[in-house]
Amino acid sequence: MSVHFHEPQREADLKGLIKPPHIDAIEPNKGAAYVQGTRMLKLVDRRTYRKERALQYLFLACALIAVLAVVLIFVFTFGKSIPVFTDIGLAEFFSGTWSPSEGRYGIATLLAGSLLVTAGALAIGMPLAVGCAVYLTEIASKRTSRVVSTAVDLLAGIPSVIYGFFGLVVLRPLIASQSGGLGFGAFTAWLVLAIMIVPTITTLSMDALNSVDDGIRQASYSMGATRWQTIYKVVLPAAKVGIVNAVVLGMGRAIGETMAVLMVVGNAPVVPASIFDPISTLTSQIALDMGYSSGLHRSALFGMGVVLYVISACLVGIVRAATTHSERRDHQAGASASAEDRQQASVSDPHSAPAAGSVQESSAKKIRERLERAPAPRISKGAANATMSAVFRATGAIVSAMLALIIAFVVINGAPQISLDFIFGWPQGVNAEGGIWPTIVSTLYVTALATLFSTPVAVLAAVYLAEYAHQGRLVSFIRYAADTLASVPSIVMGLFGYALFVEAMGFGLSMLSASLALALLMLPLIMRTTEDAIRAVPRYIRWGAYGLGATKWQVVSRIVLPAAFPRIATGIVLAIGRAIGETAIVLYTMGQAVNLPVTPLDSGRSMPVHLYLLANDGINMGAAYGTALLLMIMILIFNLAARAISRRSVTKGGSK
Repeated sequence: MSVHFHEPQREADLKGLIKPPHIDAIEPNKGAAYVQGTRMLKLVDRRTYRKERALQYLFLACALIAVLAVVLIFVFTFGKSIPVFTDIGLAEFFSGTWSPSEGRYGIATLLAGSLLVTAGALAIGMPLAVGCAVYLTEIASKRTSRVVSTAVDLLAGIPSVIYGFFGLVVLRPLIASQSGGLGFGAFTAWLVLAIMIVPTITTLSMDALNSVDDGIRQASYSMGATRWQTIYKVVLPAAKVGIVNAVVLGMGRAIGETMAVLMVVGNAPVVPASIFDPISTLTSQIALDMGYSSGLHRSALFGMGVVLYVISACLVGIVRAATTHSERRDHQAGASASAEDRQQASVSDPHSAPAAGSVQESSAKKIRERLERAPAPRISKGAANATMSAVFRATGAIVSAMLALIIAFVVINGAPQISLDFIFGWPQGVNAEGGIWPTIVSTLYVTALATLFSTPVAVLAAVYLAEYAHQGRLVSFIRYAADTLASVPSIVMGLFGYALFVEAMGFGLSMLSASLALALLMLPLIMRTTEDAIRAVPRYIRWGAYGLGATKWQVVSRIVLPAAFPRIATGIVLAIGRAIGETAIVLYTMGQAVNLPVTPLDSGRSMPVHLYLLANDGINMGAAYGTALLLMIMILIFNLAARAISRRSVTKGGSK
């Protein structure tokens, strides 16, 4: 027997309920999913709907914090720089004389020094990095690739102050003995920065090369091309956009570096007669003058921060524009190729589907045409292949040797200093004899606070971008803001932290001011790794949960986030490692007082700042070596822990 309801009764029963979305609309970030993203496959009441919408707005607010941070950085740095623009004007500000004692605040010489140092570092580091990436992805065995890539990751985790220390103690005397000068100058900075940007460019270039389909390589080999011909004429052109992006980001790292450059350039704001003479850069001059500046002098330093900020934002814009253009072009090319394949299939058999190998055949045809158009080699294919393979192996060996040299330098000189008294003692007297326990506590204290502030915001922001957001202009702008925040030079972040947290909010030089500034440094890194981790969770898991009647937040909180936790933890650990090694930010937000912090409003001295003061002033080189070793051990532990978590998650995923 069937029961028939009258229409008014049916409407009364369904009052307050939401119509479920279609199965095709439950995948987030696509089409109707934005409109119906918080509606479930079962009927839900209004109360649940409001709760889901409130959570979505909370996640959006967390994502907008990155936008707010980028805006505030510009507003506060520009606001502090207004007096120099109004009093002396743009023309004078971009003139060539920097002499605050004479009331001259021209930054042209400093800007030229930054560009000179960056160009030299790229000229040295870019070939090494790209060559190492090619070696690891195209030539090396899996075991060798794993070992060398681990070395590259460890090289990326070494704090910049240790690079500067290495350049000051090892490279500077060598260059001084060869050039006849003091060893300070552009050339020394080139070598230090080249070592620093190699890991960044290598890692990103490897990602670009690994994204090239193996079928293209196999098609090239099947037509008789050598390994070098395949790399040079097929793989590198296919990955060129990603490699260019890697180089641009490496350039941003070089132009924004502060502490390492400050320790080796000599800090002379003049036009050098040669690359072996002392110079100065925007970042080094800010760090050098900030401690005693006031009035127009301080305003000019903030003006330099504005210039650095604009440069970093423009570099990020260039990278995003190039990536978007490449993706659009590839999509159009793929659609055109698919249409052509369908047309050819319909001509041969109107009722048949496109041939399975038609796409591979089209790729092979394009590769054959590219190889035929290439100029004839001046040497035999075998000789060219052997020569270039040797070159790529040499780049991998050089990068590994750089890591081994830096680690050996720190370990050999720092190991004799390590003792319980050194770890748990206090610095004593003018020569800072004794231990470094207060600096260890201050470093861990401020890092823990920064992690506490940044992690919830970053994870919830990533949840919004990966699960709730509609792929439109707002999301693109949020991602651009996050990328810009990640590329802001640390000295600019330090200026912003000083202007907002120390002065405007009245927190003073304290753990709280430094942790809030460091939280902004950690935010984009955790956001990006968390979003990638969430997107890696298979969609069918969500579909099953929705089919069982789960709400969107239940799916995210009980299924997606637990499944993505290992990769999220990896990103958090990497961000902690970066915060521990940061120098410029804490130098201007936490202070230099050697004391044991108790409350968040207490000041302190971090290990990187302590190392910088010891090494740069030559106070106690033994303590400097010991501090560098302990700091490096802490960073390496966090990086190795991140790799272990990532490897364990991959192993678990593969065993399922």
